[in-house]
Amino acid sequence: MPILEVKNIKKGFGDTDVLKGVSFSMERGQVLAIIGSSGSGKTTLLRCLNFLETPDEGEIWVNGKLLTGENLSDDQIRQNRLHFGLVFQNFNLFPQYTALENIMLAPSLLKKGTPAQIRETAMSLLGRVGLSHKADSYPYQLSGGQQQRVAIARALALQPEVLCFDEPTSALDPELTGEVLKVIRDLAEEKMTMVIVTHEMAFARDVANHVIFMDDGYIVEEGTPEEVFGQTQNERTKQFLQRFNDR
Repeated sequence: MPILEVKNIKKGFGDTDVLKGVSFSMERGQVLAIIGSSGSGKTTLLRCLNFLETPDEGEIWVNGKLLTGENLSDDQIRQNRLHFGLVFQNFNLFPQYTALENIMLAPSLLKKGTPAQIRETAMSLLGRVGLSHKADSYPYQLSGGQQQRVAIARALALQPEVLCFDEPTSALDPELTGEVLKVIRDLAEEKMTMVIVTHEMAFARDVANHVIFMDDGYIVEEGTPEEVFGQTQNERTKQFLQRFNDR
């Protein structure tokens, strides 16, 4: 059974149709890279998956359970979000909390263990992203790459079934990008199920098992990295990839 099934998701804002019928499925442990130009609908798709936006049409299934439907209560939406973790482009850490407190906050609010257990798990996650020594540092004391690694640890704290990344390196200097990509590579090797919206083509090619190319609210092409990057016959995909190759 697929861990995630997305069926004919449509989403518009005002007169603008952003997603025009997007469908795909994922197996547990798979890494899906979503590529495409700005405005193609990638971020809106992630926001629908994480129930930050409500799809106008379509279905989202996790482990065979339908999560979407008419008139979901706030509590149902909160429960649905727990299936997913989301790492934002701009970290979105709470400035008033230390790195450790940022990671502990959601598990504490949801009572996911005793305070001691939650702290132990948070310290373990900081170690996993290489930042045990920064537990008591505030976001302003961390580099962008360190803040993004804390954000990844925070997303992992609730043990989501699917971890989503929205352009996780686009706000970083090139020298800080590598440390974040290494954490994501490590998670891929640990068979974490991930959806990664990225403009890092080489990274998508190396880490993903499956690639989706979106354009104008549609999935134009999907397949293995070799199929999409190496053997595409689709003219729109070719044009998009050529722009990156020309840089």
